[in-house]
Amino acid sequence: MSLDRRDFLRSLAALPFAARGFGLSRPRKARSLILVWLDGGLSHLDSFDCKPESSPEIRGDLGSMRVGRDGVFVSEHLPRLAARIERCALLRSVSHGEGNHDRGSHLWLTGHRPSAVLVHPALGAVHGQDGDAVLPPYIAIPNVVDYAGAGFLPATRSAFAVGGDPGQPGFQVRDLTPPTGAERVKKLRAVLDELDGGPRGRAEAERDRFVAMAQRLAEDPDARRWFDLAAEPATLREGYGRNRLGQSCLLARRLVEGGARTVLVTDTGWDHHQQIKTALTYGFPPKLQALDGALSALFDDLRARELDDSVLVCVASEFGRTPRLNPSGGRDHWPRAQSVLLFGAGILPGVVGSTDARGEEPAERPIAPEDVFATLAAALGIDRDLVLHTADGRPVRLVPEDAQPVHEVLRT
Repeated sequence: MSLDRRDFLRSLAALPFAARGFGLSRPRKARSLILVWLDGGLSHLDSFDCKPESSPEIRGDLGSMRVGRDGVFVSEHLPRLAARIERCALLRSVSHGEGNHDRGSHLWLTGHRPSAVLVHPALGAVHGQDGDAVLPPYIAIPNVVDYAGAGFLPATRSAFAVGGDPGQPGFQVRDLTPPTGAERVKKLRAVLDELDGGPRGRAEAERDRFVAMAQRLAEDPDARRWFDLAAEPATLREGYGRNRLGQSCLLARRLVEGGARTVLVTDTGWDHHQQIKTALTYGFPPKLQALDGALSALFDDLRARELDDSVLVCVASEFGRTPRLNPSGGRDHWPRAQSVLLFGAGILPGVVGSTDARGEEPAERPIAPEDVFATLAAALGIDRDLVLHTADGRPVRLVPEDAQPVHEVLRT
């Protein structure tokens, strides 16, 4: 693992004054999370863990290039990311046993193995939910995927979904502008609440908080402007890519800059059981090209705005894909090995773990999705011993007790 001069100075500056001998301490700026969720299952062998020396049925038909001092082989279709890989933490030995989309999503997005009796909340349903910011603390672009919601917490803890396609011309978030008669409805609700007269229960208190947040957002034009992609320079928008993923990542940057604490960016279409070469390299735009442009622009933009000390980016999916191409030229579900990319707040750059020569399973430093979840929580400053409660009062840990953060990539 290596640090450049700028990273070293930043890590020194991030230390409390007491640690540098001044006898004082200062509060750390609240951190936000952008989770880029590649729905369907990113092939590690065709992205961040290529095996150019393996046989053709394993390495596939896509070329790769060696990058960084750690000798990582990255797809040749990710040139911009390859040039920035040493600013990221790359976890190459993530492994688990959930090869079903639903079960893998629950494990990744909640940090817990699926349960027949309980759906756990996503990190965004907990992180930053007690703040007074005008923007919703948890926002999904475009929608809330399964198991990225509130789980057993009140539904008001789920994400605000922007809907639509940010990559389309004229994109706007639906219903942001208050409708005619909104003030009258507000007064009527207040009258009804007064008639109730009794103490506010938990559900009513959550509803009141949710309604107040919606009112602040609808009544504050300065808050609504954070959703306006048209305010960005055309050159920057081109850099991100004029497509769904690129503009979604740009919108995510705007939203965390405006005060959102968690933004979930979902890009669908990564379930490539047939002709994976074609699926990844053709299209409008090709999947790898869109990923390369969107993430590279996001990393550069956060750094240029000095937001990379307060915004954490995680790129993940349900699982990896089979080391051997199937008869249809695709790759099937493979939870025993996958790669995860981290960048920004609380994260040290470097490569952790590796897979065997075939990309089948970890060769060293196995990491579970629960461990990645614990790493995100630690980087965001969330107490790993935080206990939540179900509606009937059952205590449930946010981070599983046996989950261990990946300390090699944690800055603090």
